[in-house]
Amino acid sequence: MVKIDVNLKRAVLDMMMGGDKLSYCFQCGICNDVCPVSQRWGSRYNPRDLVLFSALGFKEALVSAVVKDPFILWGCTTCETCDEKCPAEIPITDIISLLKNVSVSLGVAPEFYPSSTRAVMESGMAIPVQPAVEKRRVGLGIGPAPLIPAEEIRKLMLATGVDKLVKKQEETA
Repeated sequence: MVKIDVNLKRAVLDMMMGGDKLSYCFQCGICNDVCPVSQRWGSRYNPRDLVLFSALGFKEALVSAVVKDPFILWGCTTCETCDEKCPAEIPITDIISLLKNVSVSLGVAPEFYPSSTRAVMESGMAIPVQPAVEKRRVGLGIGPAPLIPAEEIRKLMLATGVDKLVKKQEETA
């Protein structure tokens, strides 16, 4: 029997009912059709399923699917193409971000998550700008990459408890 998590369901429905309008996903599939990740990987990644399962409160089923294949959730690159094309204006990317946060809080995240998050905490970037990129930027006349406010990012991450989640993930890995 499928267990319904009313807190997840409420959080997702609140996102759909934000502001002065009521939106509800009617499963048209446009989000999946326009998603570059879904186009490349087919049924392995499907934003429509993520919205449906979360709106129904099927947290346990989602988490068990993510344990088997983290790409099901973590394949989203937050390009927001789905948000732009959704006729019901569902904040799909926000819902997927919520699901990623739930996943991390339950200790279910891909193996790259702790090291990437630690890199962002230390430098403000998951992948630091390489000298070759800096050289190319200068050669193109656009100058060096802008400075990242790493200390501000670190403060935000510490204030939100991300460091504790990363430590928890590192311990379980």
